[in-house]
Amino acid sequence: MLGFILATVSSFFYSFYVVPRKLSKLKPLDFSFLMAMAFFVCSTVLYLVQHLFNFQEKLSPILLLSVLAGAIWAFAFVTFVKAIDSIGLSRSNQWKNLQGPIAAVLSLIILSEWKTTRPVFVILAGLAVFISALCFTISSSKEEAKAHRAGAYLAVLAGVGFGIVAVMQKYVTTHTGVYTQQMVWSFSIFICLGTYILARGKKLPRLQLYNTDTKLALGAGVLYLGASFFQLQSYKHLPASIAFTVIQLNTVWTIAIGVYYFKEISAKKYYRRLILGMIFALSGIGALALAKK
Repeated sequence: MLGFILATVSSFFYSFYVVPRKLSKLKPLDFSFLMAMAFFVCSTVLYLVQHLFNFQEKLSPILLLSVLAGAIWAFAFVTFVKAIDSIGLSRSNQWKNLQGPIAAVLSLIILSEWKTTRPVFVILAGLAVFISALCFTISSSKEEAKAHRAGAYLAVLAGVGFGIVAVMQKYVTTHTGVYTQQMVWSFSIFICLGTYILARGKKLPRLQLYNTDTKLALGAGVLYLGASFFQLQSYKHLPASIAFTVIQLNTVWTIAIGVYYFKEISAKKYYRRLILGMIFALSGIGALALAKK
């Protein structure tokens, strides 16, 4: 039960950490870099604090996977930010949430979780999430539909990256723990984004604490710390194929924010598709209640 609670708490943070992007006018790379900076600083503080309570974690070469995971996540996040800019928060989130089924299938195969999980329910959950994404991809013109397809491709690409990272994180959590992994992983994200910006011949964004856009990016990094921390903690109690898909409950919170706060989709005009999409999203997550043997 604790694993499900931790994964659900993580899902709230996963919804809220992307909201600042909707309010910020920074370029995708600049926003991602500043967010990564805040995430790394917070992860480092958390790592130092846990030492005060003697929650010692062993160092292992397996942590090198976290370095690779950071590089993949950095690419996926920038792609996701571009998808949000293109098709909005609610639509992009649903396509990105294919990360859940992707991570689940990879976990079943790579981590041998098929021994403790019923694969058929995981596959059904993935299909339900895909149908849900289709329901939320609403366009009012051919031009808009074309733009939505491009944005959906970006979100799916981000989902693939996030799904791969989730499997790597489960493996590292099992063998090393949470705090050290999170610090190494966040540092890799921060360095990879900074290196990429400099490699393109551009300057790193300045840390202007009085600037609203900067505050939004840094706030996103702090919120992501919550999403990441509770996700990794849930991995201690649940298979990744179940925990990471439970985290996709962020579907509910993100769609509510996108539809009712940002007015991205007309609830009055498209209420049937919104209800149908929500039913499929919840059905996909509900299927996981039967997935664990």
